[in-house]
Amino acid sequence: MNSELETVIRISPGRRELVVEQKNGVGVTTRKSLTPETFAKCIVGSRLDTVVRTSGLLPENCIGVSLSNGLSRYFIRYPELYADVTYYGTLYEQFPLPRLVFAFSYDNESCKVVEKKLCVVKDERLTPETPTYIYPFSNVHTDGGICTGNNALPAYRDPTRIDTLADFILRMPNNDDMFSMSHNKLGLGYRDLLEHLKDKTPAYYYTDILIPDGKTLKNFMEGR
Repeated sequence: MNSELETVIRISPGRRELVVEQKNGVGVTTRKSLTPETFAKCIVGSRLDTVVRTSGLLPENCIGVSLSNGLSRYFIRYPELYADVTYYGTLYEQFPLPRLVFAFSYDNESCKVVEKKLCVVKDERLTPETPTYIYPFSNVHTDGGICTGNNALPAYRDPTRIDTLADFILRMPNNDDMFSMSHNKLGLGYRDLLEHLKDKTPAYYYTDILIPDGKTLKNFMEGR
């Protein structure tokens, strides 16, 4: 808009439109009707954003980060394919795992993780289109949200250490909460599934255990 013109914006809620009036120095007025959507695009398109937002130093194995509303969301590719897993008092040392990606939402003010999620991905070089699978074990909701029960999560004054939370979660004792035999191809119960897998390789998941969920890593990172 010409800065030398007097501009008045009139809002008409009933007709769901805005009328922009401009009057020049000799009193000539021009009018133009705009929809709210068009007006919003004009405002956004004319905005000069000089604010630079940086992620800072990232946690190890971080494959992506988003920053919004005081939260930093880190996506961590878990580097290991084995972990010590406990189920009702039974320790399965160096238990094989499929490839996992964790998402941790970190509150920058409280220095706490306020949301944690995971997904199972194909064990390959990750791309947005990498397929994902149903998590075959317990304590994970269908949307990937991780249930940690009454276990208190550590605070992280240094968010670059947040990748260690994945190890902390995997070491927590497992139970049957949110476990379903329909989440593995063999239809095994949890104890039988663990016994069956304990001497297998991680690659075995992709041929005999995992069920595709029809989504991709991009869907997971976008919260869909």
